[in-house]
Amino acid sequence: MSNFSFGALANTSFTSNTTNYLKPYDIYKVVLSKIEKTSIQGKKDPTANYDLVSLEFTGVGENKGVFSTNLFVPNKDSDFERTANPNTGKTSPSSFERFQFTLMQIVEAINPEGAQKIKDNAGKLKTIDDFIGLVIKALNGKKTEVYLKLVGRNNEGKTYSALPTSCWINQDGNPQPLNFINAKEDALNFSNYELTQMKAYQNAKPTNMDKVENNPDKADNDIDIDDIEL
Repeated sequence: MSNFSFGALANTSFTSNTTNYLKPYDIYKVVLSKIEKTSIQGKKDPTANYDLVSLEFTGVGENKGVFSTNLFVPNKDSDFERTANPNTGKTSPSSFERFQFTLMQIVEAINPEGAQKIKDNAGKLKTIDDFIGLVIKALNGKKTEVYLKLVGRNNEGKTYSALPTSCWINQDGNPQPLNFINAKEDALNFSNYELTQMKAYQNAKPTNMDKVENNPDKADNDIDIDDIEL
């Protein structure tokens, strides 16, 4: 028994540095810790590249952990088309509408003044990159504490944290917001459907969250997009 050696104790960590992730079906106090526009390579078609907006939220106080997600940038005709539920006949928002409502709700919660300036200058936005650029400009470096609602998304039998849908279509055919982020916790709640999904998640076999990856004197019209102060 003379081969025991404890010489490595001094330089060894015996606790994991694995990032904890915020779990589905809860409301967390968070700050936006990252937003950027990037791109990924397609899996089915390696020659295809997809632009996306990457977001990361970090829990504060008792809410230790992070939530990250990617929003695909609409770029094809079908992204601007609404669809109808084959069972209920209800119209669902287009990908573009959900993309716009998701980002603008985040801006309104974290930087209300910036959100208003984006609205005031909406007529100057010529491309989706103009819009993304202003959103990132409005959110970059903002550490406003807000409340974030997360639901679950099932992928190959595992449930991952996800953002809820950000809007719905009313009887007049207009998109209306569904709160998922707000400065006030009581402005967020779970729908009956989400409560049912929450119960199913809670009663399922526990998932090891340590292994889960939560995988933007001149006339107004002459103002350049880059000159808009947010």
